[in-house]
Amino acid sequence: MRDPEELALWDVEDLSTFPAVRDMTVSAVAHRDVIEFCRRYHYSNTGGSNLWNWGLWHGVYLLGVVSYNLPTRSVCDSIFGEDHWDHVWHMGRLAVADEVPKNAESRLIGGSLRAIEKQHPGTWAIVTYAATDVGHIGYVYQATNALYTGTGGDPTWFIDQEGRRRGRYLSGHVSDARAASMGWEKQASGGPKHRYIYILGNKRERRERRALLRFPVLPYPKPVQPKVMREAPDSSRLHLESDTTFDQVSLWEDDPTA
Repeated sequence: MRDPEELALWDVEDLSTFPAVRDMTVSAVAHRDVIEFCRRYHYSNTGGSNLWNWGLWHGVYLLGVVSYNLPTRSVCDSIFGEDHWDHVWHMGRLAVADEVPKNAESRLIGGSLRAIEKQHPGTWAIVTYAATDVGHIGYVYQATNALYTGTGGDPTWFIDQEGRRRGRYLSGHVSDARAASMGWEKQASGGPKHRYIYILGNKRERRERRALLRFPVLPYPKPVQPKVMREAPDSSRLHLESDTTFDQVSLWEDDPTA
C-alpha cells in the first residue's frame, strides 16, 4: 500500500498519453499532494480542509484526488438526526487532471468510498455539494448513484489574501469575525448548492441507514441542454457547448469501470 505521506514521484503533466480508466488505481495520497493538485485543477485553487485523502494513480503518476473532512455539527445532525451525528463525513474536494478519460472521477469516488467502508466502518454516510454559482449540477454524483436531497449547505464564501476561494471551515468553523481577522473578504451568495448523499455499508446496512435519512430523496436535477456556440471555420459543422456526462456505474461492484 502506498505511504500516505509519499509525494507523487512524477508530475501528471509529464504524461503524453493517459491509461484506460480500468488501469487506474485508488490509494492513499499525501496531504501536500492534495494541496498542490487542487491548486492546479480545482476551481477553488485550494485543498480545503482535508483529513482523509485518496488519489487516482497510474503507477507513480497522480491523476486525481478526493478528500474528506467532518462537516459542521448542524449538518451532521441533519442527515440521520442528533443521535447519529458522528457517522457522517463530508467530501470536501474532488479534482482530476484536465486530460483524464471520462469516468476517471467515478473510479476515484468508488475506490475511495470502498476504502472508507473498509477502514472506517463507523462512517455511515458522505454528504457532498455541487456549487451552482460555478455551473455545477453534480453529474458525477448522479453517475455514481448518490442520493439527491435538494439544496443546502452554506452559500457564503470568502476570498483570502492570495485571491483563493475559501469556505466556512478551516480547522473549525470560520465566522465572519475570524475571516476578517485573517484578511478574508466575504463574498455574496452565489446561489444554492445541490446536496448529494452516499449511504455506505453492506446491502442490509444501507437499507437500514437510508430508512433513518431525514431528507426526502428527489429526482436528479436535469442537465442543461447543449446549445450552439458558433460555426466551425469551414461551416461544415457546429461546435456545441454542453456539460460533461458520465456513464452510470455502481460503486459496490468489484470493478465499476472495467
